Amino acid sequence: MLNITTIQAVKEWIGRGALEPATIIALDLTPLTVDFKKISVTDSLFIGCETERDLSLQIAEQGGRRLDDTKLLPKGLSAFRSSTYMVSELYAGMAVDGSGWEMTPDYGGYRWFNVERGKPRVLDLAQMVAARLHDSSQERAVRELLQDRKVVAVMGGHDFQRQTDTYWDCVLIAKALTEERFFVLSGGGPGLMEAANLGALLATSTKDTVSAVRTLLTDQGFETSEWRKTAAAARALILGSWNAEPEEARWSLGVPTWLYGHEPPNLFASHHAKMFYNSLREDGLVTWANAGIIYFEGNAGTVQEVFQDATQNYYRAKDQSPSPMVFYSANQYWNRSCDDISWPTDDPMDKRKPLLPLIKQLAMEKNFASSVLVTNSPLRVLSFLERENREVSQPRAADFKLGNLELADLVPSRDV
Repeated sequence: MLNITTIQAVKEWIGRGALEPATIIALDLTPLTVDFKKISVTDSLFIGCETERDLSLQIAEQGGRRLDDTKLLPKGLSAFRSSTYMVSELYAGMAVDGSGWEMTPDYGGYRWFNVERGKPRVLDLAQMVAARLHDSSQERAVRELLQDRKVVAVMGGHDFQRQTDTYWDCVLIAKALTEERFFVLSGGGPGLMEAANLGALLATSTKDTVSAVRTLLTDQGFETSEWRKTAAAARALILGSWNAEPEEARWSLGVPTWLYGHEPPNLFASHHAKMFYNSLREDGLVTWANAGIIYFEGNAGTVQEVFQDATQNYYRAKDQSPSPMVFYSANQYWNRSCDDISWPTDDPMDKRKPLLPLIKQLAMEKNFASSVLVTNSPLRVLSFLERENREVSQPRAADFKLGNLELADLVPSRDV
């Protein structure tokens, strides 16, 4: 079945006589009611579309199908959205000085899904369906965005300050990867996630531009208007306007969640696939990274992603190459001794993680030890990922968990 997500594609489909049934997703079709009278819509599916009465009757009479938007999500969010979000859409209503976040669709999603910070709302059945449909639509949009791309995910702590060396190591690694035609994916939030998307946005920028951006991005708490203001200023310096969109060579993806909605999406990803359910988001982050994952310093969330990744490598198909795992381990962050544990009374607490011994054991058992790198060298990160992606037999599919996901009838189809 043909999938259609633009008005122009609808017109072309009608012009060809609609010889093949189509799934038409999240479009306002009210101006095209007369055109639809020229064709049959039998077996076609209309998802989240606006239609005039005559077209609605035609769909019913000719055996077409339709799924209407639930209208239960906050303003600016749709259960059947056909694309990921742009920064300008999530932050619509915010002023250039960073004020007004509370008026944006992003904040609306946070308040709709949570009673308060850290306490998700108990949704009724209809609300739960709306949220699930929204996230499934975002998953599908991500699959389209990442089609045929070499995707490298960057994981790390949300609480890293912008003026730290590790933050800027992350920026420069992501910049170099983007310039080498890798596609950078992050969790979409602040800290090292922000650094990864910033690096992609800075692809091909001069050293002077990078230096100017570094000067602008002072250390600010991510829940402050100053954090948003300085990010908007940096984005404007790079793109000419804070809400302008970058060319494809500077694209990257963030996948944040409204479960942690107090952490706003960073302003440097070109695309955000923001989701309500963190479980879908976490699985997607690891699964879509078909060209490898870089693990910077992080805490429980990053550790969870490490072992999700290791599990997929451990149980990969026999004909698939493992996905590279890079542990950016400054100060022995990931390879601390298992017997060396910090206590709550330690001040400051040593948060280094005794993780690598277990990862190395799993890697030896299932023959992916050569795809694990521990380093504190940005150059080694880049050369390792380039080598690993040259030598793959069959890469781990970035969309294997979504390979059959179609909102129409769960069968593969082609898109327009």
